[in-house]
Amino acid sequence: MRRISMGHLRVNRSGGRRCPGPAPTRAVRSVTGRITTVDSGEPVLLLTEDQIQLFGSWWPATPVADEPAVNGRPGRNSDTLIIFIPGFTGHARVAAVRRLVVRLRRRADVFVVELRGHGRSAGVSSMGAHEVADVAAAVEWARRQGYARVATVGFSFGAAVALCHAALRRGPDERVDAVAAVSTPSRSFVRDTPVMRALHVLVETLPGRLVARTVFKVRLAPPTETLPPAPLELMSALAPTPVLLVHGLDDHYFPVEHPLALAAAADGHATVWLETGFAHAENRLPVPLADRLGRWLVQAAAAEPPRVHP
Repeated sequence: MRRISMGHLRVNRSGGRRCPGPAPTRAVRSVTGRITTVDSGEPVLLLTEDQIQLFGSWWPATPVADEPAVNGRPGRNSDTLIIFIPGFTGHARVAAVRRLVVRLRRRADVFVVELRGHGRSAGVSSMGAHEVADVAAAVEWARRQGYARVATVGFSFGAAVALCHAALRRGPDERVDAVAAVSTPSRSFVRDTPVMRALHVLVETLPGRLVARTVFKVRLAPPTETLPPAPLELMSALAPTPVLLVHGLDDHYFPVEHPLALAAAADGHATVWLETGFAHAENRLPVPLADRLGRWLVQAAAAEPPRVHP
């Protein structure tokens, strides 16, 4: 039976429910609100298969004395690399990204890849058509560094790219050991919500593209009728790679039908966390959720059964 976890309420496939206890009444702490400074990491240059130079940042794992030991080391596993794929407009110098890195590196080394057309990377954003090659370049770099286990975690647009990469790149040196998708759409160019309709004005009109370049620092490729790969069409190809779908019940970009459709397409192979008190992607990700996410990535990459969170 596939179990879907909804914050403090668990729902199983047959529709039965049980509430293990009252939800906490205090405000949910977020990564954005908790941490104010973080180092910038070690710069890394990548070259994709289509000759686009990308910028990345690498952070080593940090010991956490109050966390359970992982492979004999307190609260971390530096044999594992977590590749962080930010959402649209995200890159390593965005505060929310760097603050989330602080939580993830409690478990393992972290590498943030700046997708083409974003941040300090060259090229232009293809809105998903070619970004799989960007993740592939990061995974190839990780393998060259000798990492035994590589897990990817993407957010929103980056989550869709992470799922497509994990499904399309299945070679021994290309595949990842686990993939987590936070606030992911199930297909490309959706207009389900007002904010997504506004985003498409940004992407598809000349004034909007100028705003994207000057305000959000995203350089967009010319409009095309070619659709990028859709995660919904590729979910069946992900097995046996462990897959986690995390979605906020307050998400104003993509309704909850998106992760549920992806889970159904995975035929029970994906784990789904539906989270109360969480909206969308990197911004204001609750600290306990960030820590559970890091724990799942390390355990799943090591082929251990993911721990069911309370």
